Amino acid sequence: MEWLIDTYLSELRKIRDHKTVENKEHLLKHLTDYTDDLVDLDRTELIRFYEHLKGKGLKESTIRTILREVRQFYRWLRQRGYSIEFDSDALTDIYRAKKKQEKKVKKYYPDSELETILSAIRGTLEGFEPKHPIYYLLTIFLVSSGLRLSEALGVKRKDIKIKKVLTSEGEEKEIWTVQVREGKYGKEREALIYFFRPEWKTLWEKWLSQLKPDDPIFTYTIRYPKSTKTLILKQDTAKRFFWELEKKLKEKGYEIEVNAHRFRNTYITKLATLGFPVNLIAEWVGHSRISTTMDVYMEAEKEKQMEVIVGKLS
Repeated sequence: MEWLIDTYLSELRKIRDHKTVENKEHLLKHLTDYTDDLVDLDRTELIRFYEHLKGKGLKESTIRTILREVRQFYRWLRQRGYSIEFDSDALTDIYRAKKKQEKKVKKYYPDSELETILSAIRGTLEGFEPKHPIYYLLTIFLVSSGLRLSEALGVKRKDIKIKKVLTSEGEEKEIWTVQVREGKYGKEREALIYFFRPEWKTLWEKWLSQLKPDDPIFTYTIRYPKSTKTLILKQDTAKRFFWELEKKLKEKGYEIEVNAHRFRNTYITKLATLGFPVNLIAEWVGHSRISTTMDVYMEAEKEKQMEVIVGKLS
């Protein structure tokens, strides 16, 4: 088969630039690595080839580029009289199945991934320098409130309420809530703030004590040698921070996506696992359809069932 590829590339060199042909040669090498013979890439064989490429650890985008190039090569072969098959319909089905699978997977953080992110922000993860404390505060607030990023950045000190209630056992408890004034579609709501770690609550108590009622809760200062600048964290700045953190984590070998929506889903999952009613969770996070919350809720239920099974087997 190699001589056919050489002929194909030789013809391309007459009409395409050197760099383009060189790239095509590199892509087609994946085909010769898979098989020495010219084979029909019918549905079964195409799936095998796809799995072979996945097994090499290639990115999905790279695999698609390789398959597109192989398809062009097979078209060239048919134009020259070779009776050879490339099942394009099967390729489309593979892509659809991949998208469907990705859609089913809810993006939330298990405790290990969340701790990795927080450690990277604190600078306690090897290879990471400490970031400004405002980003640590933002991250634990998103996980503890389930707010969208835009909503969180619009909260003021006066929007956070702390109520003291007595339990049936006579124990005094604190309930933290936040008034969301800039919700999606302009809707207002009250959301529960649930600190999943005691140290997060302590940190936020200290932070809020420094703010005035009308101060945005993400007001922070940067100290320079001869001056101090007061800033309010903006959405673009926060998004860029999470993007850069994700990039740095992946450079260090951590395959973790970092974005505000996953923190939101983590809040939903954790509350569902603790047994909070799904209709209340939906109200707190501002879902217009309860089915949206149910998708995450059911995933948490499956996790709880798995824990029960593991517990019975141990």
